[in-house]
Amino acid sequence: MPIGVVIPVHGFSPYLAQTLDAVLGQTVAPADVVVVDDGSPSPIALPDDHDGAVRLVRRDERGGPGAARNAGIAALDDDVDLVAFCDHDDVWTPGYLAAHLRALDHHPDASILTGETLIVGPDDRETGERWQSLHRGAHRPSLVLPTIYEQHPLCTSATVVRRSALDDVGGFDPSLPQAEDLDLWIRLLAEDHVLVSVLGATVRYRRHPSGLTHDLVALAESLLRVHRAHARHVRETVARRAVATDLRGRAAGLARVGRFDEAREEYAAAAVLLRPRLGERLRAAVLVVPGLRSRVRRRGPYAI
Repeated sequence: MPIGVVIPVHGFSPYLAQTLDAVLGQTVAPADVVVVDDGSPSPIALPDDHDGAVRLVRRDERGGPGAARNAGIAALDDDVDLVAFCDHDDVWTPGYLAAHLRALDHHPDASILTGETLIVGPDDRETGERWQSLHRGAHRPSLVLPTIYEQHPLCTSATVVRRSALDDVGGFDPSLPQAEDLDLWIRLLAEDHVLVSVLGATVRYRRHPSGLTHDLVALAESLLRVHRAHARHVRETVARRAVATDLRGRAAGLARVGRFDEAREEYAAAAVLLRPRLGERLRAAVLVVPGLRSRVRRRGPYAI
């Protein structure tokens, strides 16, 4: 089945050439590759050795990752049946697309295929973080939806989706600045689209200071919107845990930027929904001690 690749980017990306090398170097060549310049202040240019093998689509105004991916999907050739997503700072390992196609041979009813995620830093070295993953094989939508909702184990750059399924739910929600991928997975599963976890398809997902998820406050706020909007699809206890986690994530982000009073309020709101563990109580407690809370601001964004 023809596979199209959508790569959104905003502003200069030092990683784009590496991303394109990995996409174009797959053993199964993609039928179409579209890079979407999401309203960059200075229009981006493709590396010379990729010009001609990749198409560039420019949006006049920045719309965020959801709007950029929707523009890329719309620009793909009409005969593309599968859409693979890869962000400009992530890298597929060799055999990535081939593994997805093998999985589709075994699970022809699948609409969503997701591979494994390895977290690396700006220098391409593994960070030691573990990405939550699903067990291999097909998952019934109604059974896996609560896990996707609460744990968010799907990495967009590790995911391939049938174009017809994307059309079925209207693509990404462009109003969401972040967590637009989680929102899409939930809507697809709610419409009974089958999800398959693929062995041997790995993406190197990059953490770096200019990445969107580096802003913990904005990320938590988007996750809150998604979890509250889709709470009807899960049990109340699952929704409460997810929202409490989002509030604690927002609190951690607020503490890192010195907004300690707001951070304490978020921790308190989370405690109403879900009794905090000892570590969470300690995080809230240090925010009233000037000498200790100053250390919070020096911690990395993912050490929360």
